[in-house]
Amino acid sequence: MILNRDGVKLFYEDTGRGGRTLVFVHGLMMTGEVWKYQVPAFSKDFRVITVDLRGFGRSDKPEGAYTFELFAEDIHAVIAKTGAVNPVFIGWSMGVSIGIVYASLYPEDLSKLVLVDGTPLFVATEDFPYGVPPEAAAQLVQVLQADFSVGARHFVEMMFPEPDAGDLKEWVFGLTQKSPQKSALNCLASAGNRDLRPLLGGISFPTLVMCGGDDQVCIPEASRNISENLGSASFHIFPEKGHAPFLTDTPAFNRKVRAFVEGE
Repeated sequence: MILNRDGVKLFYEDTGRGGRTLVFVHGLMMTGEVWKYQVPAFSKDFRVITVDLRGFGRSDKPEGAYTFELFAEDIHAVIAKTGAVNPVFIGWSMGVSIGIVYASLYPEDLSKLVLVDGTPLFVATEDFPYGVPPEAAAQLVQVLQADFSVGARHFVEMMFPEPDAGDLKEWVFGLTQKSPQKSALNCLASAGNRDLRPLLGGISFPTLVMCGGDDQVCIPEASRNISENLGSASFHIFPEKGHAPFLTDTPAFNRKVRAFVEGE
């Protein structure tokens, strides 16, 4: 399905039935297809919406800064278009940052929030040592600028430390190639030094924060920091899993999400 927002076409999929809606939001260099193990599992009992963020996948890739606020406004427009009421927002990686901003911009819209392997500040600082070291962040940008395919491959390798994830790496790498270099660099330029910690205390509705215990992209301490600074949050670690436990530990991930969504 396509939503035309101010001349920008946003692609989304709307499947399943049920009184509660789950909105899944992907991360950097990804598409809504990354939720391939969640859509069929949850659409049996819930309405499931996945979005390709502007700049990625099947959505338009316009010029201009890609800020968390702009992404949140796009998702808000999609939710309004579908008529979904008080959905559960499920964001992964960069989708966590978008979820935090969305919850701050539209606090009455959501019923619950699920934040998977994210960070409130991408690049580490003196008072937040849990981000990516500045030199490593600069190196990632340089590699993506020099050869996007090589940079994307390096990023995917970081995402999956699991020894049995070879097929998933290839599939996820294929997803990165559905979006242009400029989209990834645009997001990194906008988000690199953005500090979302001041927003956390204003989020009071139920939130589930989860992460892989061996995540090398957004280390577990970053997710723990988010959890500890939210008004009402629970925290779960998937042992020995990397940046995408919804792909590498799908049954456990889906059980945790379902229990949280169905819990009162």
